[in-house]
Amino acid sequence: MLDFIEGEIVAKEPRRLVIKAGGVGFGLLVSAQTLSVLPPAGSQALVYTSLQAREDGMSLYGFGGKDERAFFDLLIQVSGVGPKLALGILSAYPSETLRKAIVMGDLAVLTGIGGVGKKTAQRLVLELKDKLGQALPDGGDLSGGGGFDGEATGAMAEAMSALLALGYTQGEAARAFAGADLAGADLAGLDVEGLIKLGLKRLARF
Repeated sequence: MLDFIEGEIVAKEPRRLVIKAGGVGFGLLVSAQTLSVLPPAGSQALVYTSLQAREDGMSLYGFGGKDERAFFDLLIQVSGVGPKLALGILSAYPSETLRKAIVMGDLAVLTGIGGVGKKTAQRLVLELKDKLGQALPDGGDLSGGGGFDGEATGAMAEAMSALLALGYTQGEAARAFAGADLAGADLAGLDVEGLIKLGLKRLARF
């Protein structure tokens, strides 16, 4: 089994990453969350992988961390959720926000994701609620790192509201700060205007 690929990032495209390792260029389908945490093209990176074989061929999926891959593996076990939809779900919100929505049975959050209807949202809750609750009894973060978890307050909430006013979706506004360290150098000392600029800069990478 191909567990991970380590090499040079050749290209970062929407939902796709090209990484060169051993003289071979690997094209991987990735979530917006993974794209946001990986370094720019030309940098070295390690990407965890999952090879999925379907009737229409084989596809290689990439993840910025083992935890996101584990979440992906859980999602594709749900009836009616294939790899592409699972990737779309992981792209919509930070993993911790998704985990909370599933554990709490928040169908409004889940049905707000493209491709997820009410029945699919109900199956996600029914089939994964206990698994996710047991896997993370202390509220751990499936995204593999700290930072924004979808419960913005203060300046962050104002910045997200500004992005929504500019026409971005709720999921895009959340992705703008996914993985950002609220207590660290990423956001330290930034006011609302600074946060908006940071969010726009991060969204431009997708």
